[in-house]
This record gives sequence, C-alpha cells and structure tokens, in this order.
Amino acid sequence: MQVEFRECPICWTSFQVNRNAAARHIYCIPRCNAEAARRRRRERDETADVAEAEPMKPASPDPTPLAPTAVRSCPYCDKPVTIVALLATPEAARPAIPAASRDVIPMRRN
Repeated sequence: MQVEFRECPICWTSFQVNRNAAARHIYCIPRCNAEAARRRRRERDETADVAEAEPMKPASPDPTPLAPTAVRSCPYCDKPVTIVALLATPEAARPAIPAASRDVIPMRRN
C-alpha cells in the first residue's frame, strides 16, 4: 500500500492518502470539501453578477430599440426587470402546419 501526504487547500493541514484507493482525494475532511464547494459557488455567482452588470453591446450597428413598457423589480431577487411589449400578427402567432402528413390534425376555432 503506497501512502502519499497531501496538504488540504482549505485548512492547510497535512493528511495521508492511499494512492491506489483515493486518486481524487483533495480535502482532508468533508467539512473542508463543503467549504470548497461554497467558495466555488460564491465565485461563480460573483462572476455572473459582474457579467450582468456589464452593458450589452448591440449586435448590429443600427439596431431598432424596443421601448420598455414597464420596469419592475423581480419578486425573488429584487433586481430590475424590464418588460417589453412585442406585437405579432395573428398569422405569425399561429403558424400553419403543413398538410403533408395525415397524422397531424390542425386545430380549428369554432
């Protein structure tokens, strides 16, 4: 049995690892493993918040801006949510189904 000594990246204590049985053993105890997961989650959330805060660049040089109908705050995270009204014609809202297959029966209004 080959024994290897490693250092826990959370609490910096040295611990023994059996090379054959635990190749992915990184943390000394489950508490350190949970703390590392919390730190990764916090870093991921912080980078997502920074990405949300950066203004988006328009895809085309002359975009047609949509006027916001209302700005409300999200009931869960309390961040601002912009509501934009999009209008579509009835033809675009209900696309026609091709009649090539007899298995599909289109719905009709009465």
